[in-house]
Amino acid sequence: MSSSTPPIQPELIIQSRARKGFAMAMVILLMVVVGLGISVAMSRMGAQTKTVARQVKKYQEHHIGRGLQEAIGAWLRQQNGRELSDVLDPQTGHAMDIVLSDGSNISVFLRDAQGAALNNLNGLTDRQVEEGGIVLRNLVVNTTTEEYLQLTRPFGPPTISINTAPPRVLDAASRVAAGEFSDRLISELETLRNQGTKITRTELTRASSAAGLSSEQRAAALRIFATDIQLWAVIIEVRAGRGMNAGRLIARYGGITMIRVNGRNNNSGNPMELGAFITWKEIGIHDREVDLGDLY
Repeated sequence: MSSSTPPIQPELIIQSRARKGFAMAMVILLMVVVGLGISVAMSRMGAQTKTVARQVKKYQEHHIGRGLQEAIGAWLRQQNGRELSDVLDPQTGHAMDIVLSDGSNISVFLRDAQGAALNNLNGLTDRQVEEGGIVLRNLVVNTTTEEYLQLTRPFGPPTISINTAPPRVLDAASRVAAGEFSDRLISELETLRNQGTKITRTELTRASSAAGLSSEQRAAALRIFATDIQLWAVIIEVRAGRGMNAGRLIARYGGITMIRVNGRNNNSGNPMELGAFITWKEIGIHDREVDLGDLY
């Protein structure tokens, strides 16, 4: 009597393959889940690293700004009440140098930052709001959006520096002050600026009279334009002191601050007071000129 192996039922083969297929799908699904988990964890770690790096950088820049604020304040106290325009380099605005223990040199430059028009009119008088609003309207219709942003600032005094206002700002403000005589006033002011003449309050009054402005218009010009500047840009250039990079520009920082004349201390010979930095940031080292619009 011979024995024979029972035939394998097709249903059993299908079930076996189904189990193997299910197991393989579960393995693949598990690998996908693990991969996603690792990816999320790495992303979070990368984000945390970037956050920490930003915080460290912000901390360093904050303390650099505070240290420089103290140094510049001390330098101002040594000027014995002299006008800033008299102690700064007329071409570059160079104010002082600081040599660090490692030989690095920090150069400090101060530039008139009040030439842009104020675009935040909150808290001003009705007249300042009216006149400032017309200046902004004049700019809007004569500039692109990008140009408008470069020619305006969100803080500082409402008056516009007569010596550093860009041509379009000078034009927009002159039309508010001088009306039909604005072209004459602009011509008088541009002549003085091209000659390198510092426009004082006296010079502004003389130019207004020469342009034919009425007494009311002359008063408006003195309200809208500033000859004594309070808003200043502080630009810091750091140059290496040793090694292959000695003398090379390695870092540059910039910010905006207020420098006020304190009338209470006039008798002490120290009328200038440096305020806290309103803005402070690291800026590029490759551009020859720093655009003040980037510091507002």
